[in-house]
Amino acid sequence: MAIEIKKWLKNSFSKNKIPDWTCPSCNNGYLKIIPAEFHFEETTESKGWHSHDDWGPEFIRYRFHGTLKCKNCDDFIAFLGRGSVDWSQYYDDIGDRYYENYYDIFYPEFFKPSLKLFDVHTNCPESIKDEIEASFSFFWNDLASCANKIRISLELLMDNQKVKKTFEHAGQRKKLSLHKRIEEFKNMKPEIADFLLAIKWIGNTGSHVGKLEKIDILEAYELLDHSINLLFDKTEEKLKKITKEINKRKGVRKRK
Repeated sequence: MAIEIKKWLKNSFSKNKIPDWTCPSCNNGYLKIIPAEFHFEETTESKGWHSHDDWGPEFIRYRFHGTLKCKNCDDFIAFLGRGSVDWSQYYDDIGDRYYENYYDIFYPEFFKPSLKLFDVHTNCPESIKDEIEASFSFFWNDLASCANKIRISLELLMDNQKVKKTFEHAGQRKKLSLHKRIEEFKNMKPEIADFLLAIKWIGNTGSHVGKLEKIDILEAYELLDHSINLLFDKTEEKLKKITKEINKRKGVRKRK
């Protein structure tokens, strides 16, 4: 299933409506807020701003914590984050005047267990899968760390594909950079190597503060998901084998 980029870009919610977050336990049901377990409070710093001459509701800042529950498997997820007050404006034709509507809005920064931004293929080695899923927890609060985890998963992927780690120079063994390893991998599977190189460039951007946005990480996940499927999904290989046997016999396959 393709990554739902639009869904994961919706990172804010209200007390009455959350995005269609999928349960990380069953990967099937949608999550809902347990109202009695959702708590938020204005921060001390925010309260101090009330004495400011230009104070307005948009100055308010919250912290929250709460519990989400799966509608399908009943498992629960703890989450926390920050909040603020937003506003909308509308015009009343009858009364011939504008009205402002203020409402609380919240931004999640941590989930336990982490939400899965995509399902890593079941044939993918556990070490690579673990690193990718570890990156999910940083998606909400630290994009640079998230990108770094993705980069580490590429190193592990190169290990899995038996791409060499070192080279000899002046009688000494030196470490190959990830970039060089992906170039080596290009000799084996060029179409996949190009995807991985694009992911690596996004990872490099993560080392520059403030340069990454969530859409960049989501595109990296999209490329990574596709690359892993190409490497570890054996469906096409199996179908090619069946097709070859049928065409060779000009009829049904011989079965044991």
